[in-house]
Amino acid sequence: MVPRITTCAATTLVLLVLTACTTQPPEPPPPPPEPTMDLWTAAFEGNTAELAANKHAGSDLDALSPNEIQATALTMAAIGGQSEAAQWLVDNGANVNGLNSDGSTALNAAAFLGRAGVAKVLIDGGVDTTIRSWEGVSAADIAQLDWETTEYIAAMLQLTVDRETVESGRAKILAMISGTSEASTGGGYEEIAYAILMGDSAAAKTALAGGADANSRDPNLGSTPLIFAALMGRAEIAKMLLAAGADINATDNNGTNALTVAELDWETTQDILAMFQIPVTNPEAIKKGQAQIAKMIRAKM
Repeated sequence: MVPRITTCAATTLVLLVLTACTTQPPEPPPPPPEPTMDLWTAAFEGNTAELAANKHAGSDLDALSPNEIQATALTMAAIGGQSEAAQWLVDNGANVNGLNSDGSTALNAAAFLGRAGVAKVLIDGGVDTTIRSWEGVSAADIAQLDWETTEYIAAMLQLTVDRETVESGRAKILAMISGTSEASTGGGYEEIAYAILMGDSAAAKTALAGGADANSRDPNLGSTPLIFAALMGRAEIAKMLLAAGADINATDNNGTNALTVAELDWETTQDILAMFQIPVTNPEAIKKGQAQIAKMIRAKM
């Protein structure tokens, strides 16, 4: 005898079957196809699908482009004004503080071209707005370039620029940087370092009087203002730093202190300055300043 199934039981059975069917795990999405363009072109063009394909293929999102520019993908997104691509890169682990071959970050490129949208992505992502290129230039410095210089550099880089667009974007970027400067000054290193680079003792004095820390650190190299002053032979600024409590034993990321730098031979000093693309206009003044700094430091030992 075949047992009867009541209406209630039948309904329950149907619901169980439907539930079982609808709770099956979905099929995993297919992997991205092989990339058809390189990482940096994809970033410049804002092609997030190609960025994903490059990542799946094992590309390093922080690698420098193999061309003459030698820039990160984030920088290429900034040059192309591709905010969505920049956001994709940040969300997928790209380093917002990744350095290009000249020591700059993507924020410098955004500042040069007035790419406010990309700058916001970078700043929201935690970029250090105080980082300076090997030539000592920050994003804020670039955002304040005069138009004649901007046009000249853009022409060299074969970039088309519209003055109204660039200047409007730069104003927004400067406002954003200003809003983050209190939290990211790094103790005032950038102000003192710039004064050292330019040999501006008055600016160094102003920075120290304004609260800049004589023992602040370069965010990339770990050097202190005294170490940088020793490299540049800025004896007057070094004297100010020592009076402000600069630690003569502080070392950079390579374990080098100010005295070691001040006593470097001239050939090594030249090599270091060349590596950071710092022009040497008065070698004798640097040598003399280094000797004075070494003497000041030894007097405190």
